[in-house]
Amino acid sequence: MSFRSKHFRFFIVLFLAIIVSAQSDAKPKNIIFMIGDGMGIAHVTAAKIVKGSIDMERCKVMGMHMTASADNPVTDSAAAGTALSTGFRTNNDVVGLCPEGKPLKNLMEYAHETGRATGVAVTVILTHATPAAFYAHHKARYHYDIIADQMIESGLDVMIGGGWNNFYPKTFTGSRRKDDRNLILELRKKMPVVTSYESLMQADGIRQITAMLDGGHLPHASKRDYTLGNLTDKAISLLNQNQKGFVLMVEGSQIDLAAHDNDMQRVIDETLDFDTAVKSALDFAVADGNTLVVITADHETGGLSFPYKSIEGNKIVAGKFSSDNHTAAMVPVFAFGPDAEKFGGIYDNTHIGKTLIELVKCDAEPCN
Repeated sequence: MSFRSKHFRFFIVLFLAIIVSAQSDAKPKNIIFMIGDGMGIAHVTAAKIVKGSIDMERCKVMGMHMTASADNPVTDSAAAGTALSTGFRTNNDVVGLCPEGKPLKNLMEYAHETGRATGVAVTVILTHATPAAFYAHHKARYHYDIIADQMIESGLDVMIGGGWNNFYPKTFTGSRRKDDRNLILELRKKMPVVTSYESLMQADGIRQITAMLDGGHLPHASKRDYTLGNLTDKAISLLNQNQKGFVLMVEGSQIDLAAHDNDMQRVIDETLDFDTAVKSALDFAVADGNTLVVITADHETGGLSFPYKSIEGNKIVAGKFSSDNHTAAMVPVFAFGPDAEKFGGIYDNTHIGKTLIELVKCDAEPCN
């Protein structure tokens, strides 16, 4: 082989190595972050026992995370949501602030800087702790008036959930506001606002929308004629119009509420409803090829377990709850798509927030 041929082969190998390296350093265009509120390993186990096969098991990368807040080994959803959205722990009851009260920059704010579209789709009121952790910064999670004010200024492109009673003025029947502001009218100056599932499904050719489908939380999964998967499909279709990509947070919010009530059947119903959203996200990720899906919980609720003789065939006949509140148990993480391997292992909840932010944040140069 000639000297020239050897050099040609060397440069070809070097060129291919540079391409592979560049591809390995590439960040996913889209991120779908999915949170089953209160969903521990036992909740996932229950769904699989009843269904046989669930979409979460399509993920081949798995991990576990510790859920403690800054001031308590047993977190609440505000502190847990803040850790997942910002990569920093805070005190229970606090949304988007560090324990000293300073704002923490969240995943959606970083994504917005890159020009990505951003959105949330949940089954509780949009001002609830977990969705609020992805747009708000406030010292008390239950100050819904203030959090609603921050939501309409957040810059989120798609917001799907419940809670219109927190946005209408106090004179409106059913309103929970303490003032005369009509945040629905203020929102409508920024984007379309709909209040029914049918209207949401008919919304096409737009890039922004707020859908408040109930005055409070959405109906229980078994009482809705649509699934969280349907809402996720719609959110993805709207956000995916942005050529720079998107970040979407989806919450199966009422797994937690069912576990607080120690309602075994409803725990199963809500977890399987969340799994319909997992299917929607994974189906999109498979077709797209450049979407990372991360599925986890903010904490475990109920201390759920299945003692000997509590399962008969594919039925849970005597599931046991040791608590009607949150616990300190680790919760599962499932990941699929580019950079999924970053979510394997055991770590603190802050690891998820920090890693997702690193995957969306701008590098040295501005992205816009």
